[in-house]
Amino acid sequence: MEKRALPGTDLKVSPLCLGTWQFNDAKANINWEGQTKEVSKAIVDKCFEVGINFFDTAEGYAGSEEVLGYCLRGRRRDAVVATKYGFRNGPSTPPYSAADIDATVTEALRRLETDYIDILQIHFPSFVKDAQETINELNSQIARGRIRYYGCSNFGPKNLKAYLEAGAKPVVNQMGYNLLWRSVEFDVQPICVENNISILAYSPLQQGLLTGKYMKPEDVPEGRRRGKLFDDNKNKLARHGQQGAETEMFEALQKIKGICDANKLDMTQAALSWVLQQEGVPVAIVGASTPEQIAKNSQIVQLSPEVVKQLTDATEPVKQKIGRQLDQWVTPDRCE
Repeated sequence: MEKRALPGTDLKVSPLCLGTWQFNDAKANINWEGQTKEVSKAIVDKCFEVGINFFDTAEGYAGSEEVLGYCLRGRRRDAVVATKYGFRNGPSTPPYSAADIDATVTEALRRLETDYIDILQIHFPSFVKDAQETINELNSQIARGRIRYYGCSNFGPKNLKAYLEAGAKPVVNQMGYNLLWRSVEFDVQPICVENNISILAYSPLQQGLLTGKYMKPEDVPEGRRRGKLFDDNKNKLARHGQQGAETEMFEALQKIKGICDANKLDMTQAALSWVLQQEGVPVAIVGASTPEQIAKNSQIVQLSPEVVKQLTDATEPVKQKIGRQLDQWVTPDRCE
């Protein structure tokens, strides 16, 4: 897999990044089954084999940093590692002071078994106590060689503008972005493009919906029906209070399948390739529960402009129904 320069950095990264939410050392959660660190290591092994060198983790992904550190033993220098701070004590974790940032970097370095982090991201805007204090501390961490660059995650237009006006120079903004969840296109994408901030597109397959595995609502596991694409009233695990866009979404999935069949494309391949051909999106973050999934996901292609437009048009009704909502999970929106 050809590496590409990440704008604003000297990092050479694969267009696919392995998201390690599922690196839980066999501790199951509502999104992923328990995954042993041996399986995680086999997935990382496969990443290197197919040319993926970019890995994303977070303080809030319990156990993930430790497992990734284990998986990268002896080959850290061959990897680009991004992590995020926030959620140290769960959803109620307060904003981080400079001392908190320093402490979390120290812990991340220990857990990752490394002496530097390539990109440190703020997981949500709510973890910024004071923008100037945060920027000063992140620059201090760079000067000390503990991080190389910093970025943000889930920063919507309001918070992104405020952060930039305070003098921040994030190199990435990690956002949920895929054929079914295109709300970043309204306001976030233009700001990122204007300021040379790369969008790292997470959930590019919308929790498996864009793989072709789930073509009607009843096919989708309950844990994957918690987001705002689905009707809150039909799932006791949901907490967003929205009616969703189920009709529009499953109509769009049928159209996507037809487009893929007509062009001899796999739906997974088409979805990943589509998002990587959007402006300002050099990287898509994919998860995996097996090495085979990584091998399959690595088969990205260059779609023709006609196919890109057909896929875009197929999901336009979903985009319009969802509107500017950026946070898939809760209301009010945490990604303002």
